[in-house]
Amino acid sequence: MKNLTYICSFLLIGLGAFGYFGYEVLGATKQSITALIPAFIGIPMLIGALVANKSVKIGIHIAVLFSFLGALAGLGRLIPGSIKGSLDWGKPSTIFILFMCLICLFYTIMAIRSFIAARKARG
Repeated sequence: MKNLTYICSFLLIGLGAFGYFGYEVLGATKQSITALIPAFIGIPMLIGALVANKSVKIGIHIAVLFSFLGALAGLGRLIPGSIKGSLDWGKPSTIFILFMCLICLFYTIMAIRSFIAARKARG
């Protein structure tokens, strides 16, 4: 689970960095701090992975907490926008939100499966 935490946190940090520093490539006219939101989720997840080197249970729980919050934040933007019809699926910002949401949901689901398996293994 620690390796998956590192992978997902680096993906989120990279996604945020690309959105912020690669704004011209994406067609934006200026940088926006909101492009770093995936990195703001990935950094605490990375800290959780580092804590997991000493205490796996605490570290992974920290990482899954932030992953879950990232998934909720992404869904909180995607679902209402889709219902209203105001979401432009061709915009880079929408695609970045979708990727952040997918990474966070994937990690959260895998962590929950791991927690369930650990509980069953304990008896």
